[in-house]
Amino acid sequence: MNNTSRDIASHNRVNKDAAEDDLFSVTPRHPDSRLEADWLFLYQKLPPDQWFGADYAYKTSGWIKVHTNIRKRQRILLQISTAYQSGDFDWAEYRSQMLKRVSMHILKLHQHHGVEDAGFFPEFIAMHPKLAPAFEVLGRDHERLDALLDELQAKNDQLARSEVEDKALAEQLHQTLMDASKLLSQHLTDEEDIVIPILGLRQG
Repeated sequence: MNNTSRDIASHNRVNKDAAEDDLFSVTPRHPDSRLEADWLFLYQKLPPDQWFGADYAYKTSGWIKVHTNIRKRQRILLQISTAYQSGDFDWAEYRSQMLKRVSMHILKLHQHHGVEDAGFFPEFIAMHPKLAPAFEVLGRDHERLDALLDELQAKNDQLARSEVEDKALAEQLHQTLMDASKLLSQHLTDEEDIVIPILGLRQG
């Protein structure tokens, strides 16, 4: 075999190995995830299809349940807002459905973020210092989400004072809900991909 042939064979082996590595590489579940491959070493040991297994569910299900409830509340708010936008709800029904739900959703999310930022995230970083950059991403998400929630609360306060129909306000509130939903979907999935394996694999 001449040098050219050997070079080609070597190049092909490298490409084949790279393709196989890529085929079996671990990727986050969210298509727009900000998580880097180096942060997924625990996710690789405990992938999502094992999160509800008998060996792990008693440690992982609580966190997943909290996130399930967050997603549910966000989805219901969007459904109500969309129903008004499409004419299925009148102004009175829209206000009645939205006011308490928005305030409760915001309160619970702020509480959730506060507990994570002050307690869980520092604990997890101490356990796995390599994941500190991942938790920095999640912390910045909290700041962006909290700002959107504050905006949403301000719109909801306006809604509480607006007994006369205000379509512009409803549109603004709907857009804020859409923005929050997009970020929340990405954030919750990224957080789970980092946190659930920590919970499942830790001792005790």
